[in-house]
Amino acid sequence: MFEAAQETDQLQAVSEELVSLRQVMAQNPNLLATLTAVTVKLEDKQALIDTLKSEASSLVANLLQVTFDYGRIAALPFIFTDFDQRYADAIGQLDATVTTAVALTDDQQSALSQAIANKFHANTVQMTTKVDAALLGGVKVQTRDALIDGSVATRLGKLRAQLLAK
Repeated sequence: MFEAAQETDQLQAVSEELVSLRQVMAQNPNLLATLTAVTVKLEDKQALIDTLKSEASSLVANLLQVTFDYGRIAALPFIFTDFDQRYADAIGQLDATVTTAVALTDDQQSALSQAIANKFHANTVQMTTKVDAALLGGVKVQTRDALIDGSVATRLGKLRAQLLAK
């Protein structure tokens, strides 16, 4: 799917379509269950697929039909996630969860976002912030592929382990 969208220069459009399709599925939580249920007639399932395909591009319509035809429609959420990750990589976007002991100001968030972008050679950073007083201080940055733990709690834990080892 990703390769086909990339070859036809439709990455952004397909990404937006998949976001819309994901929203439809979230708003209709029984949709996937209905499409995979053995008690639902094949014709009824195909009618649902046809409805989903009606507003879709040929790439997304083909994805829906092929996954349905081969009994892999339940894999759509995984396909969406894979596409999202590959699309983010292609455009240089990094998703990061930042945990600190206290809430960050807007200026601190901006500076940290820039530092993360530089560290990981990303064009943009989608940053989610969390507050965890147990860190005591410092910051933890979690990306899909890495964890940078600069928290005071971790440093104290390492120091404690070193002291106990002696």
